[in-house]
Amino acid sequence: MIERIQITNIKGIGNNTANSTYEFELRPNKPNILVAPNGFGKSSLATAFNRLRPTKIVLEKNDFYQKDENNKPVIELTFSDNGVNQTTLVADENSNQFRPTFDWFVINNQLFAKAKKNRIGGNVIASASLETPPIILINSIPENINFEYSVNNQKAEFGANGKVLRNISALYQNKKFIKKLSSHFLTLQRINGQTFQNRISAFIERVNAQNDTADRLREWIDNNELDFLNATNNLSNLANFISTFDLGYDTEADNYLTAIQLSIDFNRDQNQFKSACKRKIYELEKSKYNKVFKDFNSSWQDFKPVEKDGKLIISVPKTVFISNGQRDVMCFIALLKKAELSLEKENCILIIDEVFDYLDDANLIAVQYYITQLIEKMKSKGKKFYPLILTHLNPLFFKNFTFSKQKVHFIDKKEAQINPHFKKILLNREDSTIEDNLSKYHLHYHSNSINIRPEFEALNLKPTWGDSSVFDVYLSEEFEKYTNDEKEYDPFAVCCFIRKKVERYAYDQIGDIDFKQEFLLTHRTSEKLKYAESKGIDIPETYYLLGIIYNDGMHYKNNDDAISGKLENLTIKKIIKEIN
Repeated sequence: MIERIQITNIKGIGNNTANSTYEFELRPNKPNILVAPNGFGKSSLATAFNRLRPTKIVLEKNDFYQKDENNKPVIELTFSDNGVNQTTLVADENSNQFRPTFDWFVINNQLFAKAKKNRIGGNVIASASLETPPIILINSIPENINFEYSVNNQKAEFGANGKVLRNISALYQNKKFIKKLSSHFLTLQRINGQTFQNRISAFIERVNAQNDTADRLREWIDNNELDFLNATNNLSNLANFISTFDLGYDTEADNYLTAIQLSIDFNRDQNQFKSACKRKIYELEKSKYNKVFKDFNSSWQDFKPVEKDGKLIISVPKTVFISNGQRDVMCFIALLKKAELSLEKENCILIIDEVFDYLDDANLIAVQYYITQLIEKMKSKGKKFYPLILTHLNPLFFKNFTFSKQKVHFIDKKEAQINPHFKKILLNREDSTIEDNLSKYHLHYHSNSINIRPEFEALNLKPTWGDSSVFDVYLSEEFEKYTNDEKEYDPFAVCCFIRKKVERYAYDQIGDIDFKQEFLLTHRTSEKLKYAESKGIDIPETYYLLGIIYNDGMHYKNNDDAISGKLENLTIKKIIKEIN
């Protein structure tokens, strides 16, 4: 599991700034939803991995902390095997320790505004449209180079018993095999060393000394030469790799003889051989892209990969031809497939940066389906796959994420926490001995105070808070901590103070004493405000909007993270500070 990620000097995260370190338990093969309000480092985390290259971090000027290139970027990642064998990897401008262990990919919003100028009657008219640039699936299409294989030449080079060799022409057309083979170039190169060539030549000489059919010769090799071949290290490694594919071979000798043929072809012209491999791998990846997008062509404007300007791209139709939801899902599917083909190592990180936050319900279900499918596919391959979904929408409040195995992490983990005495009040608020008075004097505004200390003591509640005036002092102190941007405050006390402040504003605007009394007797804040408006009082619209905040904080649902997350939204905090 991933236990810790630390970012330094990337976008809004500096050196040891408050939001530079994310500590959590990210479990593989399940959706990890990372929640924080806008402005608290989600995009900085995504940018950090998006700018991480195989050998180092490469930032654009605007990506440096405070846009100062002297602020050197660093990414640290700590992971373990369920808390055991903890390892920390570091990447900076000069090195990248992630590459041998992790693959990573970042998906973010592809939409941008495009300005267009038209000259009409001597006047320049500017207009703008929302467009999505072509998504580059493969950045460079390899030259169409084929393998130069001849089974007759191989047999002639082998010698008298060249008939023992299989024709491996079909193997060179097996794109999946070639892709795997490309990770064994170093092994193929080492086989060309003098020590290995001497051993292989001695083996071939002994085979050529026999006199039998091709099938009997392969049996003879199995019975007499396998110990020798197994001890020829790099050749045996290659043969073992070949044996993992179902090639229809019925002897182990075939694996070694195929390895010898491959090594001969590779070392005849290494550059040509590698180029041919690149081409086959490209063809494999292109076919996978074609397959995944084929299902959408019937309704999505011929949505398929095309070769253009030396790249394999997929063009997303302009928004005048498709809906915004279709466009967003099309982009996401294209990038998710690109991620799948890029994430090859056992440990894989996929960061999805606020892609989901603006989708409608139907398309939200669709993209979650595709992620679920990818998780299952990665898991079936034995990978530790970490999908990190960055969002500002708290799943404890917004029902936008419905994965069955999702884990929610708050990367802006504030020290705001409900006071246990306040929590007990909310849990006992419907007790018949205090319900009416608690609601009227403690949890809503009232021009008078009340002291129900005996009832509080009987319920094991904080006795002094039975006096509503003492309770109000606590609310005021917590609200002051919040507005002064202190880290530690009670978010539920803040919500209660806001509600009472809003209600007091309406109460103070009412002039008639009888109307004031009726206002105090009205239940629920929204109804109180409507009553005040019916008497000619102008209630600011923001007081209604804040109801989402203060009402949710008056009913304990194990949602202190949800409440504090809303309170820390920069716009909401600004609105709250401005209320009278």
